[in-house]
Amino acid sequence: MPPETDTVTKPYRVASGEGLADVWWKSGRITVKAGGAEERHAISQIEVDDPHGTGPPLHLHHNEDETFYVLDGEVTFLVGDERIDLAAGDYLFGPREIAHAYVVRSERARMLVTASPGGIEQVFVSLGVPVTGSEPPTDAVLPMDEAMRLFAGYGAEILGPPLSLSDFS
Repeated sequence: MPPETDTVTKPYRVASGEGLADVWWKSGRITVKAGGAEERHAISQIEVDDPHGTGPPLHLHHNEDETFYVLDGEVTFLVGDERIDLAAGDYLFGPREIAHAYVVRSERARMLVTASPGGIEQVFVSLGVPVTGSEPPTDAVLPMDEAMRLFAGYGAEILGPPLSLSDFS
């Protein structure tokens, strides 16, 4: 469980193309822009770069609200029972305790995802494989039972498989 939030007193910069951590998770890339330790647990912010037809499993957060800002591409979300289509420049607020997932409709999609309070980014750093090349390694997918256990330690529940494009055709 992430620690209580505190006030940040010093600015820091993360350059374009860089992150506090940069990992492959599943078939996408996650770059941590703001993390719990740097933000004293106020927020987590990650840049997600996912290929066509991919996305996270259906899940919910008990501790964090989440926002999604689409930088490039098109994404379909399921939040509770509501389908929400987003494209570049669109923003979505996802409240805690509501199941959600998304699937990438375009060739790729990049999003800036913010969680408040912070700390959840550490599960991706723990699960991911450090980026060392331009393509994800074949071992970037963790067995579902281990992923469920790690997510649970951060107050998140995996409820089902990822969405697929055929779910919305």
